[in-house]
Amino acid sequence: VAGRPTAVGPDMPDNLIVLRSLTKFSALAGLRLGLALAQPPLIEKLRAVKPPWNVNAAAQAAGEYALRHPELLPNLERLGIAREELVAGVRRLGLQPLPTACNFFLVPVSDAPDVRHKLLAKGCLVRDCSSFGLPDHVRIAVRSPEDNRRLLLALGAIR
Repeated sequence: VAGRPTAVGPDMPDNLIVLRSLTKFSALAGLRLGLALAQPPLIEKLRAVKPPWNVNAAAQAAGEYALRHPELLPNLERLGIAREELVAGVRRLGLQPLPTACNFFLVPVSDAPDVRHKLLAKGCLVRDCSSFGLPDHVRIAVRSPEDNRRLLLALGAIR
């Protein structure tokens, strides 16, 4: 499905569910929020099996606000450019980020907890992927050009 679907239309197939992570896409980190778009009968089937209280009130309010204010959502073209610039900068530092189409990517490093700790001391937060079974990878999220430059400087300083 291309673009940003905002409503389910009559042309949407009955067996299609479009999932979006608002946590990542709307920069609502920590709120663990997503949405599903589908025809009403399919949504009813999902509701029947979802756990109660699966989204807290703060996350739901933030998600509703983000969806009602599309001007706050990231510009996909600018995000893609920022991702390519950040990946290129990481490569210039001698690291080899794994390919991605997302606004975050994995980078093999020698010791993920150590790299995370050193970057955190410089005011930059990356995800230590040890909990994913990847103790030698960090996950880097694409942010603003200024934040990305600060991360590249910090990465360069700790290498």
